[in-house]
Amino acid sequence: MELNYTQRLLIQSLTVLTVLRWVMAGLHDLSPAEAQLVETLRHPSLAGMDGGHFTSWFAGISRAVLGETALGVRFFAPVLVAAGSWMIYRLARSLTGEKCAGWSVAIFNLNPMVNLAAIQMRPETPGVFFLIAGMVAVWRGLRRASPWDWHWPLAGMLFGAGFLCWYGAVWGIVGTMVLLVGSRRWRGFLLRPGPWLMLADFAVFCWPLMEWNRHHAMAGFYQWRDRWLQPEGRIHGLAPVELLGQWLALISPVLLVAMVWALGRAVKEFRLSDAARLMVAFSVPPLACALVFSFGAGARAAWLAPALPALCLVLPWAWESHISQIHFKNHLQWLCVLPALVLTPLSLDTDLLRHAGVPLSYGSDRSREWRGWRAMSEEAALVIREAAPQAEGGLFLIAEDERLASILNFYLPADLPILRPTPRHPLVQIMASPVPESNYHFWPGYDGSSRGQSAYQGRTALYFTTADSVQAPEALRLSFREVAPLTIFDTLQRGLPLRRIKVFVCRGYQPPLH
Repeated sequence: MELNYTQRLLIQSLTVLTVLRWVMAGLHDLSPAEAQLVETLRHPSLAGMDGGHFTSWFAGISRAVLGETALGVRFFAPVLVAAGSWMIYRLARSLTGEKCAGWSVAIFNLNPMVNLAAIQMRPETPGVFFLIAGMVAVWRGLRRASPWDWHWPLAGMLFGAGFLCWYGAVWGIVGTMVLLVGSRRWRGFLLRPGPWLMLADFAVFCWPLMEWNRHHAMAGFYQWRDRWLQPEGRIHGLAPVELLGQWLALISPVLLVAMVWALGRAVKEFRLSDAARLMVAFSVPPLACALVFSFGAGARAAWLAPALPALCLVLPWAWESHISQIHFKNHLQWLCVLPALVLTPLSLDTDLLRHAGVPLSYGSDRSREWRGWRAMSEEAALVIREAAPQAEGGLFLIAEDERLASILNFYLPADLPILRPTPRHPLVQIMASPVPESNYHFWPGYDGSSRGQSAYQGRTALYFTTADSVQAPEALRLSFREVAPLTIFDTLQRGLPLRRIKVFVCRGYQPPLH
């Protein structure tokens, strides 16, 4: 198939962007969320208490080729964003024409939120990719006359694969059903087998999650309920305002405001335009639910991600369809693009502001999530090597939570003198808890026993924490004969503090009575 000029330019641009994103992905340390994905591969599965298990397989494949490096974990992230951009182009071209398609891809790749997802292997990255692919399949299914068209079951499989990567991909199925129920033109598809085959395929992909919960006392369901509904009744009154503020920062203020205006135009033309129907169905439900549920669960910027592909489609459609004055339209386009061009490099590397003399601390800097972890782990390794010879019966490691444990697991060298009974045991444990809080609760831990014996009984542990408290948690003090502070060290970036790590030595572990 011969490519036109726009398609050749798009492929060249996406290739250059992908290479640049690979470079950035290799320069930044892993974030704790990415390290958690790597840690799940110690216990391979399609579902668990936390989302993103299928995402970890992407990281596992690239790590097998490129090794235990940040790029090895993130290799597929730029590829998935580039592939998703190409599908947005194909979908927008079919919906609204060549010019709108080019602008849709530009907006998608210029905003900071997508660029962050393109250099970090987060569950949202493959989740949004499969969501876009499912949208394309649904649109092609709507354009085919056959009631058994294969695009419908394909859409179900794509949405299902996205759901196993990231639960937010469920909005693909929701958006499709809203599109069919809310459109008089396409409501008749509900009498055909295609959409029901889509739902059946999606249910198959949901089965691993349902089975995991059934065998683990519905722990994942209760965690999801507590995150979203806050059963204790606590209401975050200003959460929608905070959520909008996060979205403004991640998308750029002018671009987000323009998207909201364009979405309003699409809602008004819902009955008149096929393009408006599809874009409204895939953007309004996740946006509305995010604002409503933020009252209970607080603001979470990632909730914008399911609606973002449709928002990138609706803005070019709106200014091409509803702005007749060329001069005004050109000004609007530049107003949308330029702030995003400025914010994107700043969001990826806030040190650019510090180089310019802006006195910005790392305490409120979101980029501290992927800074300094390698240096912190090197310092932790020195502490471990010094403490190991004095450890009674051997040394094992405990971290305050799964985030810190996962990042230490990734960056600590493999030759440390650490007690690890089986390869299924994480190198760094988390503090024992009677309430399941993460996947770590279901993996072998230091609080477990085999035939009434614990491999850690009487041993010494080092406890790592970033908490401000001068004492170790009470639960830890009750499990060991003696708990005492060992050392404190700071992780610095450009001479500024990133985080402070406190280390406690815990001697004489006594396993709980079961």
